[in-house]
Amino acid sequence: MHLKTHPLDEDSRSWICYTKVTMETRVLFIGEGLFQEGLTHILADQPALEIVAGADSWEEARARMAQEQPDIIIVDHANAQLREVDLAPLLDSGVENLKVVYLTLAENRMIVHNRQEIINATPTDLLQALKGFTR
Repeated sequence: MHLKTHPLDEDSRSWICYTKVTMETRVLFIGEGLFQEGLTHILADQPALEIVAGADSWEEARARMAQEQPDIIIVDHANAQLREVDLAPLLDSGVENLKVVYLTLAENRMIVHNRQEIINATPTDLLQALKGFTR
């Protein structure tokens, strides 16, 4: 939700306040700095997506998930510390309809949680997969 204030007119000391409710899909990145920065750059102009947090580890991701309630998690599949088998506790975090995308920038591969694998993935492939998850 975005909160904005504007003066009633140029000479007025009164302000009006309104809220704009948007249905953005909330995204959490799990991976190291360059991974997070690259995805932030790719997804920054997508109005239906809101990047809510980044985490370097599963432990940090659990804490961020509790605070931010993301709809989608994008995980750096090339990071040896972020093994798929360790994902189970995050899926049981209480976030409804949580979607997970494993992405590796090193091999241009993307694995969507439904086990669909895309080889030679491009930013367009990522955006198309995320569009399927948006509200």
